[in-house]
Amino acid sequence: MSTEVERRSKNPRGAGGRLRDEIVAAAREMLVEQGHETAITLRGVARRIGIAAPSIYTHFSTPEAIVQAVVVDTFAEMTAYIDTAKAGIEDPCERLLAGCRAYMTFGLENPNLYGLLFTRNRQLGGRSPEGRAVTEDDLRGGSFGQLVQGVQDCIDAGVSSAPSAPGAALELWVAMHGLVSLRGAQYQMPWPPREAIEPSLVSALAHLRP
Repeated sequence: MSTEVERRSKNPRGAGGRLRDEIVAAAREMLVEQGHETAITLRGVARRIGIAAPSIYTHFSTPEAIVQAVVVDTFAEMTAYIDTAKAGIEDPCERLLAGCRAYMTFGLENPNLYGLLFTRNRQLGGRSPEGRAVTEDDLRGGSFGQLVQGVQDCIDAGVSSAPSAPGAALELWVAMHGLVSLRGAQYQMPWPPREAIEPSLVSALAHLRP
């Protein structure tokens, strides 16, 4: 007799975190495939990993909580991706450009996940809103913190005339986000090659000296 869910073996004692990771991974796959967070239901996630839906409540009480976990993990993944792209580059201008290119590459190659990160009312770095202003700690964290530090490194090296690293980083972030979003949505446009537009965008908005 067939059942709706193909039962899987129970996790060993002390391995409950593995189920949480499987829940988040399944939700991520569903978001990538279907492109919107309404695709995430407790029953749908449970069916995908072969458990009964009530088992999810041990880790997540709502679909929104699962989506939030995907957001936090994806922000961490993007931050690590940018760090890897910048590793070993000593010149601050080249390091900033490498980080910006990595940010845009991540967004263009993961459009559904990228859209999830920035289309919901959350604080920087994937934290839930708490009704408070963004703090200095927020500015230092995550992918935006990487951008602020990148501009600050250029200022410190005397190769950027930006009056404020956070201010220039915010302008640069807005431009990169617009480029990623527009290239994804208006793919039929005769966009110039990325290598032609990205250096000039970064140079102008980070106030890099010629």
